[in-house]
Amino acid sequence: MTITLILCFATQSNVEQQQQQQQQRFRRTFFIRIIWPDLPLRLPVPDSSSFSPGCKLCNIGCSLLLSLSDLPSSTANLVLCSLNLLCHMLRHLKSSFWSFCSIFIRTIGSLGINKLIALYYGPNGITLYAHFQNLVSIVTTVPDGGINIGTIKFLANEDPTSQKYRQYFWAGIWLNLLCVLVALALIFSFSDYYLGVFLEEAGMVQWWWAGSFALGSLLLTYNLFLQAMLLSKRVLKWHVVSTSTMSLAGLAVVYLLGGELSVGALLPVVLGAQCATFFLMLPVLYLKKFIASFRRVKVPQAVYFEIGKYVVMALSAVVCLKLTNFFVRDFVISRFELYETGLWQAVVRVSENYSLVYTSVIGMLYYPRMAALVNEPDVLRKFVRSAFYLVMPGLLVALLLVYLLREWVLRLLFNEDFVVAEYLFDYQLIGDFFRMWSIVLTNLMVVRAHVRLYIGWQIVTALFYMALVYFLVEPFGLEGITMAHAIRYGAVLIFSMVYYNKYIRV
Repeated sequence: MTITLILCFATQSNVEQQQQQQQQRFRRTFFIRIIWPDLPLRLPVPDSSSFSPGCKLCNIGCSLLLSLSDLPSSTANLVLCSLNLLCHMLRHLKSSFWSFCSIFIRTIGSLGINKLIALYYGPNGITLYAHFQNLVSIVTTVPDGGINIGTIKFLANEDPTSQKYRQYFWAGIWLNLLCVLVALALIFSFSDYYLGVFLEEAGMVQWWWAGSFALGSLLLTYNLFLQAMLLSKRVLKWHVVSTSTMSLAGLAVVYLLGGELSVGALLPVVLGAQCATFFLMLPVLYLKKFIASFRRVKVPQAVYFEIGKYVVMALSAVVCLKLTNFFVRDFVISRFELYETGLWQAVVRVSENYSLVYTSVIGMLYYPRMAALVNEPDVLRKFVRSAFYLVMPGLLVALLLVYLLREWVLRLLFNEDFVVAEYLFDYQLIGDFFRMWSIVLTNLMVVRAHVRLYIGWQIVTALFYMALVYFLVEPFGLEGITMAHAIRYGAVLIFSMVYYNKYIRV
């Protein structure tokens, strides 16, 4: 057998004969290795240096392709790269199984609560529920989007018994408490503005409602902190348990008490059920020894400053997103009735649900790869350009499908009372397309740590949006709000394409 192989692979002077024999050697090598994998052959492969490294299955597949065809090595390399990329995505999806479970259950919980509130309370209930969630997010966004993100970064590779872990853990505890107290002080200082519409609907003692809201917000904030600890240690199963329990607990309360209580009285009960997950997760983290000991812990100022850097960007999100949405919704409530505002909010709710799925997938599959390539500008440009043009047709098809099924979607997720809102989908979907497509580029601000640009962009777009709403609502009614949404994110997309032109230039 050895003599036969040597004779077959003898070199000849003719170039064409050499190439033909090269292909033959490759075919024989492939099939010999299939039959006898341990045979120590050292046979050359055509242009093997051009192949990209990848999984063994991809290399075998490409080898089979070459052995059965006369494809040039450049084409084979392209096929191999595509297979490697596909396998990488499949491996990542497999490793992200628990994250997708969390997204799925949260989406089902959100849709279920919206459906039940729509059935029991109609558009008025949807308006107040969206307004209440926005109010809670004013309290929790800085702790969860700033402090917890910074804490995850610093605790991810630290041993729970180390001094550094204890310092950052307790710094996160105290900073979370400080942020909650400041946010609650702001809300209660202007209680007529922030709480008036809820207290009017609740029909209960003011201090009781306010106390329930304050305690629920505090427990919810610390529950989010415990979830951040689980993420920092990659304990994804318990993280899914926590987030899923929160969603299902809120759904259960609305199912059991919906219609029995006024919507204003129901909302703090829903918050209480969701934040009760804190008492489930606290013993779990204690048993896993993620709760740092308080003994002999002195937190230096440098630790607070390190976490404080993340608070700045989270503050911009609160001011420019959460407060802006609250102001706009309050303006619409004062300009129209709760019923009409609820029709607009129903369309926004549909938008938020499919946006949650999209941004979660982008966050798991796209953003981590961008962060990994931040020090390789050329590769990063190619990656961003490919992603930018790849997501566009998918977004168009998905949003067109939502538009065609808009009446059915409103009936499914809410009830017949909301079908009249279908005309609001026109500009809402256009704005969503601009926003979701621009995310591919705006993520570069975060990846490349363009903090000033990020904050400036948030402030300018928020002011621009509020001005558009103010001037367009009068002549166009509710549709003016969706028009403002479309114009705002159209401007964001144009700015992103101009500023990051080198990343998308073909």
